[in-house]
Amino acid sequence: MPEPYRVPKRSIPAEVVLPGKPPSKLTLFLSDFAETHGGIERPSDLLNGPALFFPAADASGAMVFLHRDSILAVTVRAEHEFAGDVVVAMALQSEHATSAKVEVTLEDGTAIQGVANYLMPEGKQRLQDYLNLPDRFLVLRDGDHVRLVNKLRVIRVTPL
Repeated sequence: MPEPYRVPKRSIPAEVVLPGKPPSKLTLFLSDFAETHGGIERPSDLLNGPALFFPAADASGAMVFLHRDSILAVTVRAEHEFAGDVVVAMALQSEHATSAKVEVTLEDGTAIQGVANYLMPEGKQRLQDYLNLPDRFLVLRDGDHVRLVNKLRVIRVTPL
């Protein structure tokens, strides 16, 4: 019998980097419905959400609660970030989208490279405009993976 108040979630594997710790293999739980757009919840939706803490499971299946502002970066397969939203995927591949390869340096000295793909209004298409959006996490594509980088932990972004 299902537990009352339990919301069905999809489980996805992720690598989570916390300050002073080696990367951890965790399982994130995403909703079948996003709160801010049509379609399924993406990892970026979870990380950019309003709650300070969210649940994850470690390799043994034990539940942990992560404080989103303490996270340095999260890596997931790109399909989890872009699946289910054909319109956004097509828009990011259109001639109107901007693509910028960058290196992001975190406060602990870690350097993360990836491609920022974004669609911004005319006159607001600079990398700086994208970086200054209110989302907490930058979405950087690196081949088959996406790195979600906490802007609060970034000290420098260098275009490559």
